[in-house]
Amino acid sequence: MQRRTFLTLSAVAATGAGVSLLGTRQALADTAPTQPYAVGVRRYDWTRGSRRLTTYVYYPATGTPGGNPVTNAPVADGVFPICEHTHGYGSSPQNSEAVIRPLAAAGFIVPSPHFQHNFDDIYNGNTSRDVSEILTQTVALNQGSGPLAGHINTQAGLGVSGHSLGGMTTHGLLTAWPDSRITVAIPMSCEDMGNPSSTVSAKVLFMHGDRDETTAYSSARQAYSEIPAPKAFLTFRGVGHSSYFGDRRTVNTFLDWARWGLYADTAARDRLPSDAQSSGTTWEFVGESGGPAYYRLVARHSGKTADINEASTAAGARLIQWTAGSGPNQQFEFLDSGDGHIRIRARHSGLVLQAASNEGGADVTQQPDTGAAGQQWRIVDHGDGTISLVNRASGLAMDVWEYSTTDGARISQWTYTGNANQRFTRQRV
Repeated sequence: MQRRTFLTLSAVAATGAGVSLLGTRQALADTAPTQPYAVGVRRYDWTRGSRRLTTYVYYPATGTPGGNPVTNAPVADGVFPICEHTHGYGSSPQNSEAVIRPLAAAGFIVPSPHFQHNFDDIYNGNTSRDVSEILTQTVALNQGSGPLAGHINTQAGLGVSGHSLGGMTTHGLLTAWPDSRITVAIPMSCEDMGNPSSTVSAKVLFMHGDRDETTAYSSARQAYSEIPAPKAFLTFRGVGHSSYFGDRRTVNTFLDWARWGLYADTAARDRLPSDAQSSGTTWEFVGESGGPAYYRLVARHSGKTADINEASTAAGARLIQWTAGSGPNQQFEFLDSGDGHIRIRARHSGLVLQAASNEGGADVTQQPDTGAAGQQWRIVDHGDGTISLVNRASGLAMDVWEYSTTDGARISQWTYTGNANQRFTRQRV
């Protein structure tokens, strides 16, 4: 298939990236490090044939977190997965530290090549192959007596990311010039580089501004539609090519996507909707099953789960709390409504949660999805794994009535306090 890009990609049949040095993939841990590290950086002057691959490798370092990366700083104790980043045209690793530095501080080894980009090398696959070689060289640093020896997780798969031409390089590693070691990819402001390769199985997060005049948003949408799940797309509405690059929503979503993919951190995965949500973004996610992602809402004070009463499929059925089970009447999909609000759809009925009125104490019920303000909820993230849900129409919070801990207690709305009966843990089904 001919790609819809600003330069035409010829249908090149390329070989894979060579023999993997990774062996059987295993996750490093259930969760990523919870405390940030200082960041160190080392320069390596590698080659691929006659091609120079000057690469700055950022990594968790000893010392006080925060501040600029320290050249040749001692490596922190621990073993860390690799997530590479490729800069855009005319940029550099140093100009990309808005995402590189938080990534390294969060517990990742981040090789970042300094390319003198040209379009021919993007479209003939040279730059993608260069990144494959850089990944191989970075994995090899785990051996021998160098400073990173013994600090690199060689079993978790590899992550790749990039912006603009770097994003296209990243997408090329999933398509025309595949590297089967890749398990996480984050192409930012990319264009479509080819049909997805059957040899790559990766969690792929796209980011793009829908007013991008440099790399076509429509082309990135095509790439997203073709890539297999699990996948996500974070759209910055009304935004151009690179102004979102250091945005907190960019950084937080980027970090939690990498944590999920390379640390098997399911709590990070469950934070993704709140990471990405705002009045200026649209978040789309397709889970491992190829379908929507569903969540339980577990009340913090009682440990009981939000539940459509008696599994009713009728409009007007109340939301209550009940002991956790496996029924789809305790499973909900979060739908983006724009302007920083979401709708919450019950899996068993297809109806969405709505406050019965704007009064304090009004029941939360399920109703047909009309997009009305009473069906829209703002997520308040408390930073401890819990969220509160504030209704757009009333300004009141979803609340387990009178702090009850019993099965069948109704869930209504009340003045927002942030108390435990207004806090819910969102558990991925």
